[in-house]
Amino acid sequence: MKLEIEITEEELRSAIERDVRIFISSNSYRTDLYIKEQVTARWKAAVDALVEEALKDSAVLREKIAAELEKKLRAQLAAALRNYVEFTKAIEAKLKEKHT
Repeated sequence: MKLEIEITEEELRSAIERDVRIFISSNSYRTDLYIKEQVTARWKAAVDALVEEALKDSAVLREKIAAELEKKLRAQLAAALRNYVEFTKAIEAKLKEKHT
């Protein structure tokens, strides 16, 4: 008895890719552990560098913060003035209604 099975190149490629995906997914915990170790190893140096950079640029940072605060305060003041003007106009209108 002779049994022949024909497998196309595409079917073979697909089977191999499936096996590779299964292998990778079943071993993903190893990569998670590796990534965690690498992050832990580099964490202190990265944070130190960020702090150092922030301290170097503290004058620039202060200017940016001051500019943002000024912008915010100006917007709040403008809104308060608009509300005040609207409020006084409403009061004046009410007073005129009472006197007429």
